[in-house]
Amino acid sequence: MNNKTIFQVVLLLLVLLLSFFFYLNYFYKNDSKLASKQIVITNTDISESPDGTTIKEILYESYDKEGNKFIIKSKSGTFDENETDKINMVNVEAKINLRNGTFITLVSDTARYNSLNSNTKFIKNVKLEYLGHKINSDNIDVIFTESKLEAYNNLIYRNSDINLSADKVELDMLTKNTKIFMFDNSRVKIIKEYNGNN
Repeated sequence: MNNKTIFQVVLLLLVLLLSFFFYLNYFYKNDSKLASKQIVITNTDISESPDGTTIKEILYESYDKEGNKFIIKSKSGTFDENETDKINMVNVEAKINLRNGTFITLVSDTARYNSLNSNTKFIKNVKLEYLGHKINSDNIDVIFTESKLEAYNNLIYRNSDINLSADKVELDMLTKNTKIFMFDNSRVKIIKEYNGNN
């Protein structure tokens, strides 16, 4: 073989190798992340009641199909006897670590967590914070199976510029698109904050 042929073979192998690594980094999805789900019980204080089995100090971690990490913890959780994958939690704190490095924090009095798909309904005195945006409402549903978040009932939205009162806010966690609307098709009430920098 002459030098020209050897150079062409080496160049072809280099292109194939780079293509393979490019595919692994940008197109190949590692399914082991999807199955990564664990429960950690820091205190083994377990009790039985007519409502179901109650565990104190409970923490769940899970990942969605996009690689976002969801951590939810509560002072106690009661497993529903009729639906064993549902857990009714009390004094709940949650954090969603998004793949882009930002995070969403949620706090509520109670929540209903689905241990199979991590979909969670936060109920009563729910507070959400995300990049300077704050939402207070009676209910916030995090629906991982659809990569979206819905806040509704007595909803107040605040950021550095406005206060907003609406019936419902929907946030797509993939595109970051937000829909704000009223149930009765009336107008959303927006109060502009003036900070003296007009």
